[in-house]
Amino acid sequence: MAAKKLPIENLGFDNKIDNNRKRTINQDGSFNIVRKNDFFREFSLYRWGITCKWSHYWLAVLFVYISINFLFAWIYMSIGYENISGIRLNAEPPYWQCFFFSLQTFTTVGYGGLHPQGILTSATAGFEAFLGLMTFAIATGTLYGRYSRPIARLRYSPNAIIAPFKDINALMFVIANDNKGNLVEVTAKLNISWKEKDAKGNDIRKFERLPLEYEKINMLALTWTIVHPIGEESFIKNWTENDFIEKDVELFLFITSYDDTFAQTVHSRSSFVGHEIVYGAKFIRPFHVNEAGETVLELSKVGNYENTQLN
Repeated sequence: MAAKKLPIENLGFDNKIDNNRKRTINQDGSFNIVRKNDFFREFSLYRWGITCKWSHYWLAVLFVYISINFLFAWIYMSIGYENISGIRLNAEPPYWQCFFFSLQTFTTVGYGGLHPQGILTSATAGFEAFLGLMTFAIATGTLYGRYSRPIARLRYSPNAIIAPFKDINALMFVIANDNKGNLVEVTAKLNISWKEKDAKGNDIRKFERLPLEYEKINMLALTWTIVHPIGEESFIKNWTENDFIEKDVELFLFITSYDDTFAQTVHSRSSFVGHEIVYGAKFIRPFHVNEAGETVLELSKVGNYENTQLN
């Protein structure tokens, strides 16, 4: 089967070779790039808040919440705890009563048992209430952003394989939807990157688009085996297993789909390097029909393969 050759694309990656280079895109889709910039130009509180790990997010929220209240408790003590009406000297230490007064002010709960007296204490409490409103607005915004941000959680096969396909061979990948939501209008694009010598004998990195058997499916209900037929016009027709390793090959798989739960287009990507390409294999179907007639997809088995003979 002849594969149509597509024009070379610029993926935005450097074509210079560094012997210490690792893969450009990690298998989880993140870029293997360390950005160095001025902290205040680089850091975005909102971006960090919606992209960091859940554990880091909640630790940061609790740390800010407790730290601010400890700070204001110290300020109220410095002003004089006697300016807070309701402080009981025969109860817990005044500092802790100032701390709990700060909690009530910061959250605008204001139970009424403690309240400020005097201009300075009242002004401080007013500023703390304002700061609390702004802080909770940021926390609420980032929390909503985390829950509402559509993410394509695709499960990629750990390996790419060279498998028999019709009367030829083909380069194959398999993907599945890790979410319970529906992905429709799913499109795939495959690019290959490899190193070779330029006219001066220097190693450079080149890029090529590899055509697929099907570049689009209507829905991703089970799995999708993405196939690049290695026909007469295929760029990798005469490549051997060692070629993929010696040429420092990296395959980039880009997936675009429409998530009908969020009603938004989502993107996903992964990569495969030379030693992750298995020659003479075929994927094992990770789904079966149970006794009730339902199709059961076992996501943990996506990407499992068995050895076979090539054409």
